[in-house]
Amino acid sequence: MTARITGSLFIIATASGVVSAATQGTTRGLCVFLMAVAIVFIAPTLFPVLKQHGEGAAMGYVVARTLEVVFLMTAIAPIAHLKADELWGHASAIYFCVSVVLLNVLLFRSRLVPRWISVWALVAVVPYLTGAVLVLLDVLTQTQASSFFVPLAINEMVLAVWLLVKGFTDESGRA
Repeated sequence: MTARITGSLFIIATASGVVSAATQGTTRGLCVFLMAVAIVFIAPTLFPVLKQHGEGAAMGYVVARTLEVVFLMTAIAPIAHLKADELWGHASAIYFCVSVVLLNVLLFRSRLVPRWISVWALVAVVPYLTGAVLVLLDVLTQTQASSFFVPLAINEMVLAVWLLVKGFTDESGRA
């Protein structure tokens, strides 16, 4: 059940994020809010499973996802100016990348999902982080950096579908 809930939350978060990038104004704000709500439930949903394989890293994952949401919510606050919106939004991407590393190291070690999914995420987080930092430094625009984000977004959808269809792998290696 935990795997299915988590897979659904990943889909909601990623789909909302993609739609928010393609929209403006109130619609964008609502999509970011929906993404934040999904994200805020992913980490505590996974925590009981992850802590069995590394409580410190599992707690670090919860903290990183929480900070990601704090920055996301700050980015859509009505008092935020456009530049602050961009800054806070991409600052949240840094915490997202930290969470990706923590989650996928735990998933790799525990073999809760096939290792190739975790390895893919650990490789795909590098261009994602690079794109986010380049946008923060005003070297690239969000649009120019969007291709940096695609490999990790696809990986999250593969993980989500795996969790929905197969769930977590048990101690014997069966899904």
